Amino acid sequence: MDDEMSSSRDQTPDAEPAYELIVELLETEPAYGVWPGNSRKMVRLAERYGAEAALAQLALPETLDRFLNEAQSREKVPNGALLNGIVNGYQRVMVAGDRRVGQASVGTFSDHVTRLSALRRINQAATASLDLEAMMQTVVGVVRDTMGCQSCSIFLMDEGNAMLVLSASVGLNPQAIGRIYMPLGTGITGKAAQTRQLMAIPDAASHPSYIDYPLLDDQRYSSQVSVPMALRSPDRLVGVLNILSLSRREFDEDEIAFMETAAGEIAIAIENARLYSQTDAELQRRISQLSTLQQMSRMVASTLELDDLLQLICEQTSELSRAVGVEIYRLQRSQPNRLDLLKRHSPDASDALCAVRLTVRQLVDDVMNSGAAIWRHLTNGDDDLFVHGLPMLTGRRAVGVICVFHRNRPAVESEASTLLDAFCDSAAIAIENADLYEDARRGYTRASILLQEMHHRVRNNLQTVAALLSMQARHSGDERSSAPLREAVSRIQSIAAIHDILSGRDLRETTVDVIAKHVVDDATSNLVGPDTKITFTVEPSSVYVSSREATVLALLINEFVMNAVRHGFWGRAIGEVVVRSRQEEERAIIEVIDDGVGLPGAFSVEGNRRLGLNIARTLVQVDLRGTLELVRRDEGGTIVRVAFVPSGAPEQAI
Repeated sequence: MDDEMSSSRDQTPDAEPAYELIVELLETEPAYGVWPGNSRKMVRLAERYGAEAALAQLALPETLDRFLNEAQSREKVPNGALLNGIVNGYQRVMVAGDRRVGQASVGTFSDHVTRLSALRRINQAATASLDLEAMMQTVVGVVRDTMGCQSCSIFLMDEGNAMLVLSASVGLNPQAIGRIYMPLGTGITGKAAQTRQLMAIPDAASHPSYIDYPLLDDQRYSSQVSVPMALRSPDRLVGVLNILSLSRREFDEDEIAFMETAAGEIAIAIENARLYSQTDAELQRRISQLSTLQQMSRMVASTLELDDLLQLICEQTSELSRAVGVEIYRLQRSQPNRLDLLKRHSPDASDALCAVRLTVRQLVDDVMNSGAAIWRHLTNGDDDLFVHGLPMLTGRRAVGVICVFHRNRPAVESEASTLLDAFCDSAAIAIENADLYEDARRGYTRASILLQEMHHRVRNNLQTVAALLSMQARHSGDERSSAPLREAVSRIQSIAAIHDILSGRDLRETTVDVIAKHVVDDATSNLVGPDTKITFTVEPSSVYVSSREATVLALLINEFVMNAVRHGFWGRAIGEVVVRSRQEEERAIIEVIDDGVGLPGAFSVEGNRRLGLNIARTLVQVDLRGTLELVRRDEGGTIVRVAFVPSGAPEQAI
């Protein structure tokens, strides 16, 4: 190679600067650690080399060949940016008219300028898009227009089948794209691919290798040029570039050199597009797998019922790995060294799984001891299974094993294993959460039973105290001494009513209307005499309060009803009391309304010293952290209003 370059320099002395630029360009340090880079310095050197070659009267093919040969001798593969820079530098000199094309050129000046522009257009078309089909369709159009022919096609090499496939075309039947396959060595196109030699045939139909493909609709073309598209490193055939002309045509050296150069550019572009497509497809596949894993993990976390969760894990594992069966083994919490089979999902291999049960148990033990996934081939007579045992890990501890059964061992194990490993860890956490949930539910059930029993006992004791006080009131014989006893009985029975509610339903909360109904019923039997007719109305309510707030409200409502009966209806035989509650934003509003005589003119809540009202004010301000208000009604009577913020909205019982 050095002798050849030296000979060329001796014959063309002016070419020495161009050769020196080749050496400088190829010895330039790589940009970003990879040669060739596309740094500005390297592109500028490439442009200078192209310009010097034009000034030295070298033809463009010789210019490119010198550079490519020298690069090959140094085991370097130039990229499109450098080749494009050489062509740009050469073209600028030619267009400026500084030199005419040298003796190695056969075409005219305008032909060379056109082909330089075409090569640049091909390079731009080849690098403008990484979509393989779109890029090839653009390129064949540019090549056809540049060569002044009527058809241009690209046949890509299918290495798996050793066939050429029509992949892009202008001038041929578009229905033939993707449907025409040519074996290597068959036809002019196949011959060019097999020999790696350009074949320019002026009369294609008379050539011995010519084959007529009716679907192509190429019988009307006379001349054919088939140019192999190959990569130098690695040495690999990419395909064949075909150019067809309607009339008989002889192609000169410049045209053939141009087509070879264009074919090299197109081959590099096709390879880049293929690599991008493969990378993009791999990325999309990975994204799809991660999306599947995320969806599966979300589904597994959607339930805390252990049976439903185990069935869901089995189904999702089977779907992810395309298995014929799945089994889940788990360490027993009461006996940490014992593994139990929690769930089996084997619609297609139940008999085979039963036949190899002892061997599977040994695999499970091996996975637990090693903490790593294990493949094992299990056979039993005609049954032939491959089992993939995967540990379920929480933190650094294996808590169980998922066994996945296959009829055939998957060709790609690492990818499936990675996904299953991640899913098994999520499944292990979900099973742990389900166990914790079950423990919490059992604990809540036990606590609920104990609290209900406690409320029941407290209610019975309060009822006993109320009965004793009621007996004492009946035997006192004095209204002044029996009245306080009846009030005490009413208060005690109000508290007992709340314990009665809580001992028979949700321990955490109840509604205001339920509380008021029990209190009013007790107040009616204890406070209202036989000669008085008072109508009590408790309006429906959706205001929820906690058990602590319920006890306080029972005492308050009892106190307000008792005051209405004793003071509001003094000297009257009939009356009405309404208990109403509502929610206003975060506050609960409870009102006890009567149509009695109303409040005295100088009445003040803070200034009143009566025991009942003091009890009510203390309960509202201290226990409920709310406000108490007594309002005189315009139509007669009193409104007692309590406002406070409840401890929380209602929740579903566990």
